[in-house]
Amino acid sequence: MRRMKEADARELFAFVADRIDIESIPLDDDETYELLSKGNTDRVYMMESNWDKYDLLQIKPQNFEELVACVAFSHSLLLNPYIYTYLKMTEVRPLTYPIYAKIEYVESVLKETRGLLVYQHQATLINDYIKNMSVEDKESYRLAIRIIKTEIERRKRTLADYSFFYKRALLCYRIAYIKANLTEVFELFWKKRCN
Repeated sequence: MRRMKEADARELFAFVADRIDIESIPLDDDETYELLSKGNTDRVYMMESNWDKYDLLQIKPQNFEELVACVAFSHSLLLNPYIYTYLKMTEVRPLTYPIYAKIEYVESVLKETRGLLVYQHQATLINDYIKNMSVEDKESYRLAIRIIKTEIERRKRTLADYSFFYKRALLCYRIAYIKANLTEVFELFWKKRCN
C-alpha cells in the first residue's frame, strides 16, 4: 500500500475543498479521535506504520494536545522511551512528582503532558520562572527546584520541539478528520491516485 506523503495531503485538502474548509475544522471531533484511538490510520500521514499505530493504541488520544504528544513520542527516538512514563502519569504519580508540582507554575506548564517534561519550551518556561523567583520562594521550594532542574538537565537532549510536532499533528488530524467524516470521499481520492 502506498503511504501518504505531505504532497498527497495537500492534494487531498484540495480534493475536499468544495465540501469542507480544512482550516476551520474543529479540533475536538469525537469520530476523529475514535479513529485515531483505534489505530485505524492507514494513509494518515505520520501515523501509518505499525510503530505509530502501537503508540496510538497505547495513548488513545482524546484531544489535540494528546495527539501532539503521541506524534512526538512516535517520531522522536530519544523521546519514545518516555511513553510508558507518560501513560503511567495519568494513574500513578512518581515519588518526585508531588515535590516539584508544589510549584504551581511548574504544574501548570506540565499539565498538558500529564506532568511529564516533553517539550523544549516547557524547560525554557520553567527555567525562566525559577530564575525570576524571589530569594524567599527559591529557599521555600529548594528541593522541588533541585529536582526539576536535575530533570531538565538530564533530559535536555530528549526534549521535543513542540512547534514541529504541533504542525505534524495538525496535518495528521486533518487527514484523520477527512477519513473519519468523509470516508467515501477519502477512499475515492485514494482510488483515483492508485489508478
